[in-house]
Amino acid sequence: MTTSKFRTMRQEVLADPTFRAEVAREKALMAEIDLAGARQASGMTQEAVAAEMGKSQENVSRIERQRDVRVSTLAQFIQAQGGELEINAVFSGKRVSLMRAKARIPSQAASAPKADPRELRQAGMRDGFPFDDRRGM
Repeated sequence: MTTSKFRTMRQEVLADPTFRAEVAREKALMAEIDLAGARQASGMTQEAVAAEMGKSQENVSRIERQRDVRVSTLAQFIQAQGGELEINAVFSGKRVSLMRAKARIPSQAASAPKADPRELRQAGMRDGFPFDDRRGM
């Protein structure tokens, strides 16, 4: 088996005009989708959006950075900020609505963030049940 240096392989891939065109398309698409900018325009923090969605702040950050977000996730993200997602196509100047719907946010009970086990232990709980942490009890 022959081996190649990464630098050589990278140069070969980058020399391919089809690959370069695909990268340019991806970059252009990402420049058009600015979820963090939309959130900031709504005046909400990642933490506030996360609380509305029943997700963690880290998850909201990940959604904002994703290159390919599911429509249902995008709709939840927008609704959590009090907005409504609309998706349109334009054909020869004629706008066609593909989707105009408010996303459903899961019920708080079903999507409530899980409590930190350390906090539960401090409150005398383990696995949702009271317990005594003293040995032999």
